[in-house]
Amino acid sequence: MNKGHFAALLAIMAAPALATAPTPSERGGNSASPDIEGVDPARLAAAQVTIDYLFPLGTYQRMMEGTMDKLMDSILSQTFDRPMAETMKGYGLGDEELAKLGDASINDILKQRDPHFEERMKISTRVMMDEMVDLMTTMEPALREALAKIYARKFTVSQLGEMNDFFATETGTAFARDYMMVFVDPEMMQSMMSMVPQMMQAMPEITRKIEAATAHLPPPVPPSTEEMKELLSDRADAAPDDDGPATGDDTPTPAQKDQ
Repeated sequence: MNKGHFAALLAIMAAPALATAPTPSERGGNSASPDIEGVDPARLAAAQVTIDYLFPLGTYQRMMEGTMDKLMDSILSQTFDRPMAETMKGYGLGDEELAKLGDASINDILKQRDPHFEERMKISTRVMMDEMVDLMTTMEPALREALAKIYARKFTVSQLGEMNDFFATETGTAFARDYMMVFVDPEMMQSMMSMVPQMMQAMPEITRKIEAATAHLPPPVPPSTEEMKELLSDRADAAPDDDGPATGDDTPTPAQKDQ
């Protein structure tokens, strides 16, 4: 997966957290404490109810299953069907070198080297998405906890209570239930896909700016194979022996009860 695909995937994965976090305008009008260390228990309790409505357990699985596969297939198809010459603009190739590439697409060129390239990419995408569902589901409780603390610090008990009263209504429940699903709506998917060529086109210039900004630094010294093995071994030894973070109990959230 190249930088364009990865950037698109990151944008989609980040969308729920970015959408749920309060915006500056939302934060500006309330009287919540700016203290980032402690969280008032009453606020936290109210905020947990809010997050139960907006981001119940299973949100990432609901968003990703059956949707992300199609999205990534479309992104890959759109990307690899582009002419190689168009894609390579900005990567230092001269007009003569670009002309030699002709109208051949990336897909055409890669299929010459690997006749099974298209099938291989589709299988790889399926496996990656399956693993991403499991990974994001495992991470979901920690994200929910962080969001609850953010809301508890940014909004008062009264404000959170008003939100929760709204979410308890028929209209509020409908809004909360599909709030995150907006990001996997076909129209949003099309918008995301349209960004891929722009991101790919921007990457050479971004790379050059990074190189210029770090030019005064000595080049990094890559670790040797033995050093990498030792590092990975140390990290494995330091890992906890338990079964990993809990993914939440089976108690239904307010939003789940209303469904």
